[in-house]
Amino acid sequence: MRYLPLFLYFVAYTVNAAPIATPLDSSPDLTRDQVQQAENEARQQTENVSQTPVSMTSQDLLQQPDLLQNALDTALNQQHIENIRFLLPLYRQLPEQNQDKVLIKYAEAILMREDGKHTDAEKHLRILINQYPDYAPIRLQLALTLSQNGQTREAEQEIKKIQRTPDLPQPVTDYLSKFSHYLKREREWQFDGNAYYIQDNNVGRSPEQRIYGNWYFSEPRSAHGIGYEFSAQKTTPIKGHWATRIQTSTYGKFYWDAHDYDDLITRAETGLVWRNAKQEFSAMPYFEKRWFGTTPYSHTTGGILRYSYILSPQWQAFSAWQSGYKKHEERKYLDGASHAASISLLYRSSPQQFFVFGFGGGRENAKDLSESYTHGNLRASWSRNWGSQQNLTTTLNGSIQQRHYRGSDIFNIRRHDTEYFTRLSLSHKKLTWRGFTPRVNWTWSHIRSNHFYYRYNQNRIFLDISKQFK
Repeated sequence: MRYLPLFLYFVAYTVNAAPIATPLDSSPDLTRDQVQQAENEARQQTENVSQTPVSMTSQDLLQQPDLLQNALDTALNQQHIENIRFLLPLYRQLPEQNQDKVLIKYAEAILMREDGKHTDAEKHLRILINQYPDYAPIRLQLALTLSQNGQTREAEQEIKKIQRTPDLPQPVTDYLSKFSHYLKREREWQFDGNAYYIQDNNVGRSPEQRIYGNWYFSEPRSAHGIGYEFSAQKTTPIKGHWATRIQTSTYGKFYWDAHDYDDLITRAETGLVWRNAKQEFSAMPYFEKRWFGTTPYSHTTGGILRYSYILSPQWQAFSAWQSGYKKHEERKYLDGASHAASISLLYRSSPQQFFVFGFGGGRENAKDLSESYTHGNLRASWSRNWGSQQNLTTTLNGSIQQRHYRGSDIFNIRRHDTEYFTRLSLSHKKLTWRGFTPRVNWTWSHIRSNHFYYRYNQNRIFLDISKQFK
C-alpha cells in the first residue's frame, strides 16, 4: 500500500470541482510525510510503468512480483476498478512471502463496495483499522463506506476521529470539512415549493348538459387564483441503518374571486426509516386535514409503508401501501376507510434521460355506496435534459385511471369513469433566478363517464415557479 496516500492527496486538490453530494468517489491523503515519500516513489513508478510494454501478459507480471504489486498499488491509487479486478487475482497467485496482506484486504474492500457489498466492505476495513488504528486513510474509506450504506451517524464519528489527527495537510482539512458538511446537510430540513397561476372557466364543474329530467344546473363560473405546493422533510439518524423522518406537505388552490372554491390540504407524517446502499423502508403514521371553501371539510388518519430498491445502476423500484380512515365535518355519508397500493419502476437510460412506469389501485369506502368505488391506474413519464450543458429540460407525464362505483346515485346511475391526463413541461436553467425556476406547462384532462354530470375535458397552458430550499 505504498502509493495509496498519493491517490488520496491528489483527490484533495480536485474535490472542489466534484459534487459534494458524492463524497464516496474521492478521498484525500492524511499524513504529510507519507505524501512526500509516496509522491517521489509514485513519480518514479509512473515513469517506469509508462516505459513498460503494453503487451505484457499475466505470466510476465507473475514473474515480476514487484512490478505486479506496483501496478495494483497504482490501480488502487486511481480507483481504477477494472484494473483492480484484473490484477488482484494475479497478485493472489504470488508466493505468500511476496504478498502484502494489507494490500489484498484493502483491494477486496474496494471491490466489495463497488459491487454493492457494503457490509462485507465494512468488515474488511474494520479488520484493517484494528490492525492499524492510526492509519487514517483506511478510516476515511470506512467513513465513506458507512455513509453510502445509510449509516451517517457512524460515518460522522469516523470523520471526527480523523480530524483529531495532528498536522493534517490543508487540502485534507478542507475535504474533511466538506464531507462533514455534507453529512450534516443530509439530516437538515429539506424544503420544496411550487406556485402557479390558475384561470378556471368552470370552477364548480357544472355539467355540459344543463337539464336532466326535472333537474336544472347552473351556468359555468370562471375563477382566477393561485395554485401552490409546499413540502418539507427531515431525516435524523438514530443508530446503524435506522433513522427517524418527518414529512409535511401543504397544497391547494386560492381563488381571489371565488373563495367558495378555495381548497387547502395539509398532511404530516412521522415514523421510522431503515436504509442501506440499495434499499429503503419506511413506516409512517399520518394525519391529513382538508379545508374547502372557508370551512373545515374532512380529516384523515392512517399509515403508509414505502419501500424502494436499486435493482441496477439503471433500474430502481418503488412501492407503497397506504390505509386510512376519513371523517367529514358535515357530509357524514362520505365517511369511510381507504386503501391504496402502487408500484413504480425508474429506468435511467443515460445521465440525461430517465423513464418511470407505474401502476396502482385501491378502494375508497363510504357509508353511501354511490360514493364508494374501486380504482386502478397506469402511468408513465419521461424526462430529458438537452444541449451540451443540459440547460433545457422536458418532462412528459401521462396516466389513465378507472373508477367503478358500487351503488347508484340520486339519478339512478351507477358511475363508471375513465380519466386521462397528460402534462408536458419545459424549463431552462438560464432562466433560473436565485434558485427559482420557471416552467411552462401544458395539460390535458379528460373524463369519459357513463354519468352525464362527471364528463369533463380541459386544456390548459400555464407557468409555474418552483424552488428547492436546502
